[in-house]
Amino acid sequence: MIVFITTGYGKNVIGGADIWCNNFIENILPLVKEDYKIIIDGRPLVREIDAIYTFGNEKEVDKILDECDKIVFLHHSYKPNPIIQKYLHKTYLTFVHAFIPDMVGLNDEYENIMTRLDWHWQKDILDNSENIVWIGYEKDTIHTYYPKTITIPNYYEWKNKKPFVGIIDNKVGYAARCETRKNAHYLDAIPAFIFSNKYDYKRMLEGSKINASVHQFIEFDYRFHNKFFEKNFQIFHGAYTKEPFGYAIFDAIDNGKLPILDGSWMKDIKYRYRAINKKQFHYQYIKILEDGFEKNKKQFDRLKTGLEKYTNKKNWVTKILEVIC
Repeated sequence: MIVFITTGYGKNVIGGADIWCNNFIENILPLVKEDYKIIIDGRPLVREIDAIYTFGNEKEVDKILDECDKIVFLHHSYKPNPIIQKYLHKTYLTFVHAFIPDMVGLNDEYENIMTRLDWHWQKDILDNSENIVWIGYEKDTIHTYYPKTITIPNYYEWKNKKPFVGIIDNKVGYAARCETRKNAHYLDAIPAFIFSNKYDYKRMLEGSKINASVHQFIEFDYRFHNKFFEKNFQIFHGAYTKEPFGYAIFDAIDNGKLPILDGSWMKDIKYRYRAINKKQFHYQYIKILEDGFEKNKKQFDRLKTGLEKYTNKKNWVTKILEVIC
C-alpha cells in the first residue's frame, strides 16, 4: 500500500502546491494500480471526504504508516510531525515545491515567512527519499544538495486566453502571498490591487515600511481568483525571487495582463520587463506606461510563446507516472 502525504488539496487552495496536488489527485491517482491512502498533515479547514488528517487522528495515522509499504510526499509540511518522522525510512518519493535554503535571507529590509521553516526536517525527509522530484522549470539549488534529483516541471492549461488590450489604467495587480521572496514591497507608492492574506500583508507592511496608501487590499479566497483578474489593471507584479514555476504569472498572461518578472525567471525567454529590486521594478513600471501598445504587445506575445512549452498536460502525466510506478 502507498501512503500519499500532503498538506492539502481539494477546495482549500492557498498556494501553488495545492493546485499541483489537485492536478495529481485528478490526473494521476485514477491511474495508480496499487492500493493507497491519502494523509493530510494538518487539521481540516475544509474537510476532504477521502483524506485522513493527522490532527486528532494520531493513532489511526500511526497504524496506517506502520502497515504501508511506501510513502510518497506530494507536498510535505515545513515543520516536523513526530508520527510521520518515525516512518521516514519508508519514503519512496518526495515531490519538492520549495527548497528551504532558497526561502530565507532574501531581503535585507525585512523577512516575512508564512510558516515555520525547519531545514533539518526537510533534509531528514530528502535524506530518506529513494527518489526526489523537483517541480520547478529548471535545475536549481536543490540539485547541488541532491544531484540525483529529477526535474519534472509543472504544467499550466490556458483557459481564458484573453488578449492583451493595452494599458488602460496605471494600477498593478498582485496575487500572491506576501512572503519575502514574492517582493510585495516593490509596490511602494504604486497604485495596486493586492489579492493576498491580510495577516501576511500586515506583517509585510510592518517590516518594509512602504507607502501603501494607494493600495486596494482584497482578502485572498481562491473562489474569487478569476474575479480578481477581471479588475481594471493591465500590469501584473510577477517579480518573485527564486520562483520554481509561477502559476500566478501564467494566470496573468492567460488573463491578458502584462507582468513585470524577476531578472532570472525563465531567463531563456527574451523579455524586456524584468526587475531584481524595488528601484528596477519602479523603472520597469514607468517603462511599460511609456512604451505604448505595440511595444507592450510585442513583449506580451513573446512571453506567452515562450511559456507554451509548459502547457502539455499529457507529457506531465506520463513523466509523473514513470516515477510513481
